[in-house]
Amino acid sequence: MPAKVSPGEYGVMVASYAELLELRDDPRSAFLNARLDPLISTGRVDRGGLHVFVPMLENGYRDAVGERSFRCYLWFLESGKNVRSCVLIDVPESGLSALRRLGQGALEKVVLNLLGELPIVTLS
Repeated sequence: MPAKVSPGEYGVMVASYAELLELRDDPRSAFLNARLDPLISTGRVDRGGLHVFVPMLENGYRDAVGERSFRCYLWFLESGKNVRSCVLIDVPESGLSALRRLGQGALEKVVLNLLGELPIVTLS
């Protein structure tokens, strides 16, 4: 049964386009269900921006992947647009550990940015 990820374990992380390619090309990712392939192959992901990962559940694929893996929210910047979309992505623990964790100041900016994209009626 998948276990929730404690916010203190990984927190909020960011990835560049190059890091997304590394996660996509990791051979362990072939054993995971929610992959980056469709987003990258269709050109939806912006190549210059940073993309936000928030791990939420540990997957049950430890034996197939050879390590823990996590189901994560991924807020990615849409290519050619000033908009972020949210999808669920599975990531092996080694790939997740390689990403940069945001500090408190940067995290506040991310939250404000993501909330700034919501219609004001959503916030009330």
